[in-house]
Amino acid sequence: MINSHSTHSKQTTKKISTKTPLAIACAILPLLAAPSWAASESAAVEEVIVTAAKREQRLQDYAGALSVVNNFQGVKNIGDIAAQVPGLNIVDAGPRNPTGLIIRGLRMDEIDSNDLGGDGALVTSYVDNIPLQGYFVPPSFSLKDLQQIEVVRGPQGTLYGNASVGGLIRYVTAKPDLEKYSVRASGELSQTKHSDDLSYDTDLVVNTPLIDNTLGLRLLLGKTDNAGFIDNPYLLSGAQEDINDDQTKQARVSLLWQASDNFSLNSSYHYQKINVGDRQAANESFTGDDYTASSRYLQPMEGELQLASIDATYDMGFATLTASVNRYDYAHNERADQTDLYIGLDAAYYDNAYFTPFEDLSAYNASTVDVVKDSAELRLVSDSEQPLRWLIGGFYSRDDLDVYMSDFVPGFNDYLDAGLASDAEYIATQQEVLDEYSAYGELAYDLTSKWEISGGARFFRYDDKLNVTKAYPFEDFASVERGDDVIDGTLGKLGSRYKFNEDLSIYFSAAEGFRRGGANLTPPGVTTNTFYDPDKATSYELGLRSEWFNQQLQFNAAVFSTEWEDIQVSTTAEDDGRSITANAGEARSQGVELEVFAQLPGGFSLRSNYTIIDAELTETVEAVDAFDGDRLPGSPRTQFSVALDYLQAIGSVEWDGSLSFQRMGEVYTALNESYFNYQQLDSYNTANAQVGVTLRNWRLGAFVNNIANTRGITGGRADDFYGDQGQFEYVTRPRTVGLSVSYEY
Repeated sequence: MINSHSTHSKQTTKKISTKTPLAIACAILPLLAAPSWAASESAAVEEVIVTAAKREQRLQDYAGALSVVNNFQGVKNIGDIAAQVPGLNIVDAGPRNPTGLIIRGLRMDEIDSNDLGGDGALVTSYVDNIPLQGYFVPPSFSLKDLQQIEVVRGPQGTLYGNASVGGLIRYVTAKPDLEKYSVRASGELSQTKHSDDLSYDTDLVVNTPLIDNTLGLRLLLGKTDNAGFIDNPYLLSGAQEDINDDQTKQARVSLLWQASDNFSLNSSYHYQKINVGDRQAANESFTGDDYTASSRYLQPMEGELQLASIDATYDMGFATLTASVNRYDYAHNERADQTDLYIGLDAAYYDNAYFTPFEDLSAYNASTVDVVKDSAELRLVSDSEQPLRWLIGGFYSRDDLDVYMSDFVPGFNDYLDAGLASDAEYIATQQEVLDEYSAYGELAYDLTSKWEISGGARFFRYDDKLNVTKAYPFEDFASVERGDDVIDGTLGKLGSRYKFNEDLSIYFSAAEGFRRGGANLTPPGVTTNTFYDPDKATSYELGLRSEWFNQQLQFNAAVFSTEWEDIQVSTTAEDDGRSITANAGEARSQGVELEVFAQLPGGFSLRSNYTIIDAELTETVEAVDAFDGDRLPGSPRTQFSVALDYLQAIGSVEWDGSLSFQRMGEVYTALNESYFNYQQLDSYNTANAQVGVTLRNWRLGAFVNNIANTRGITGGRADDFYGDQGQFEYVTRPRTVGLSVSYEY
């Protein structure tokens, strides 16, 4: 239970066909009859250890939908991860904008310009034990020197709390090796179609024991420079080419102290800075070209991320005690063209209200965001080998958020002879402080040697304080709006797992997740629409985990149904026209997820996944133009990917290669046609290939990404309010061909 003090055109919606999962099952069943390669000498599928349940365990023993990505060959950003994980969809708007993470179709926000994010994240993200702050996650978080990425699908409220409605993405960094000194240096050079410049990527990783088996250091240094491929001849400053280039610099240092067999201390610091020239977006309908933009101003972004953590672990024999103290610090500034917004508003300085028309109207927005999240967690986890297993923990965090934004109309101050200090037409500031207090626990018991039952709960409280000021210098008007809220409640989880043998098990889980509520901005004296409540998801899942033919084949499957209640939506207050967040409606997401991993003869291996999702509203709320049966925006009904990998030593030379294919189904950008930004994004296919050869310590490689040069559209702005020139669409990166070299010892 969670407590808070505080003209439609109907689209046809298809239900999940029961024939589809049946057809998939029929296609896979022949694999379960011993194939000719089952008796071969192929190696077993690699055993993977995961920690998403806050204890170490085999991936195949995890009673839930968890996927692990640990093959980073050719992986550059989180968008590349989606192809390897069923049920995960990425709204890829390029490195300038926040990456929209959607798990199992749960999203209500429109897929639009998304400069500073939406109402709040529905997928929680962690780097080791460091929680990241909602939508203010760097759009290009570097994936260099990671051990693995764990993606948990379905609500994770008991262990991870806020924003885990859809699931969890956890980046696990590589830790210092206390025994071996190693160095890895790599470089990459590539050419993207439609770009006049080359892209390059370099990094250096050094691991050194400082005291054998006691103290170790690991250092990462990296730099990436991606050439742009979008041109813009409409800039007021003059035409420019390749405007969407981006540069990222990063450093990470980790220090591990193994003081004894029972006690260890790991500390780390991560720094990342990114500069982006403009959106990865084009306006083909206005410009007539697939990769040409039409904005009047460049729209750059600069972001600086710092992560710091200290983790102490003490093995008490019967249980392990872990204490973690973390800081997330992100500073972000950007500029966006607002000319077409002001034209659409038919603003006073454009429609002759000042008696003489202001002919040279143009406008842009400048914004800065500074957010600091400090957190601490203490947990005690029992021995995993006992029939009764438990964990208990406590968590505290404080978010400090400062936002400043201003709209500028160049030349208007002089036109009015207003005598103001700048051309700022609108200025807004926002300060928010959010405190979270949580306690959680989970319990698992082996009823027999094969049957396990489990349960968990989380108790939480949020204190939210919000203050916003707004000013309109040309109108000599200012306002102050405040909002304070307190939210508390509990979340639960139940599960059961039956293990037929070491290679075959089934599980069932019922779990809750939530996204915190908060306070709306409220002018003095206003008492309506002051708060919005948390929204909550309850998921029911039945899954299979299996290994066949001496662990040469893994087949995992999950069937799920998620009920999403009190959905948070952006709307306008009827009494005073304020932009607010309200709770409106319910939705259901249900579907099937399949994963296959196979080791084949001759050094080949196969990985594939398939997802079918039906995510739609189940309640009509006319106040926000949301109707029963509307499909939730942002996710396709079907996703499919397959990859064939190769690794084989021939003499003293090792050869490797990979060929991958991904099918992305059609996506809607909003609930229905009553939303101005509503459009259907067509399905598209992407194929990538890479090959490499390793001799002694050297590896030489070549790759082609987006082999067919597919132009996929992932979102954008289709609202007629902005006129023809103000619209745009986010596009995928064109075909990129490159060479790489690395040295390791």
